[in-house]
Amino acid sequence: MDPEPAEFVALRAWLLENGAYIHPSLRFGKGQYGSSVFASDDIEKDVTAVSCPFGLMITSDYALDVLRRLSHSESNPPLDGREAICCYLVLHSCYLDSSLNIAKEENLSSIFKHGPYISTLPSHVTTPLFFNENEFQLLRGTNLFLATVDRRERWTESWINCKEWVEQNIQEISCDFSLSRFLLAQTWISSRCFPSSLMEDPPSLSSPNASPVLIPLVDAFNHERAKPVSWSIDQPNSKPTCLSLIFHTPSPSGSELYNNYGAKPNDELLLGYGFTIPDNPDDTLLLKLPGSEQRFKIAKGASGESMAVWYEIGRRLQQDFATDGDDLDVMMTELELEIGQILPEMIRNLRSKLPAIVDRDPREPLPGVRTDVYAMIRQYVKGQWEILEDLLEFANKRLEAALRRAEELGIDVSLEPEDDSGDE
Repeated sequence: MDPEPAEFVALRAWLLENGAYIHPSLRFGKGQYGSSVFASDDIEKDVTAVSCPFGLMITSDYALDVLRRLSHSESNPPLDGREAICCYLVLHSCYLDSSLNIAKEENLSSIFKHGPYISTLPSHVTTPLFFNENEFQLLRGTNLFLATVDRRERWTESWINCKEWVEQNIQEISCDFSLSRFLLAQTWISSRCFPSSLMEDPPSLSSPNASPVLIPLVDAFNHERAKPVSWSIDQPNSKPTCLSLIFHTPSPSGSELYNNYGAKPNDELLLGYGFTIPDNPDDTLLLKLPGSEQRFKIAKGASGESMAVWYEIGRRLQQDFATDGDDLDVMMTELELEIGQILPEMIRNLRSKLPAIVDRDPREPLPGVRTDVYAMIRQYVKGQWEILEDLLEFANKRLEAALRRAEELGIDVSLEPEDDSGDE
């Protein structure tokens, strides 16, 4: 096995000096998805791979404390926890590349203590925020295109807020507090953070008031779907002090070790992490009906909220169907027939707007588009297309059932022909 890169040798030394635990057979290296963790020898199942003490974690409280010290103020800045961590990461990055200067601060090393960790964070990421224009336009017509636009707007507004506070409250500061640095810091958080509720007593994976926390070492593992792992909280004297990662399958020598980020669809993986899973069984599509902000989550096989979509369309149409004196069975069948024409038309319209890259030869290059980025976009779009196909099959089956019932009831049915011209 190749020796560890120098930055990871420094990270290992820093972690161990500050109370972390690293299994003796773990080695850091470069893998298919960038920095990875490998087994240098066989590792048995159900063993603790790594542990990180709470004192090494980057929390919003720690970041806010740093900002108070730098601004010589006893009050917290008007920033939320995520913004405080972003400010700390940007300022720390500037400190590491010597582009930070604060005239009245002589001992910055005592403030910015996460250098060995931040030096290993990726400077190159492949989330849509960092696509070039040709790549980004391949997402047009998808929910992910709109989600990326929204995220850029929100994070740019957050950057303006943070930059203004830094410039106005940290005296005589010189720092490259650029938008690109800020977006990268935000992406580090979106791709690596854990909920602060893990540090509470009792620890929890979810809490309405949880803020993001960066956990060095524990966040070094790439994702593998359904990988059996668990997080353990050490609680001497009933007080949480350390987070450990335990692997429940053996790891042969030379293999990469993976964490499990949970069941995530490709749109979430690409937007937040910068990768996709081929034929991801956890893919979903958010469907919004006209005239409403409500979104329905549709999964593969038309699972999820497909029936809720059907019933919502029916609810909107029901007021147009008179009930006085009418046979209820006839009225409901006619309603089902109407839904069975509206929903497929809506699905075909959505399908026609998706990028026309699913049937394209993935080996054929596109000008100005990186091969790995194109592969991820194609995998994401393919999943969206398949969900719409499954939803269309679901709608057609419901329509067929309504047609059979209409025949039984003697209802004269005249359906409009399908218009698939938008799919070509």
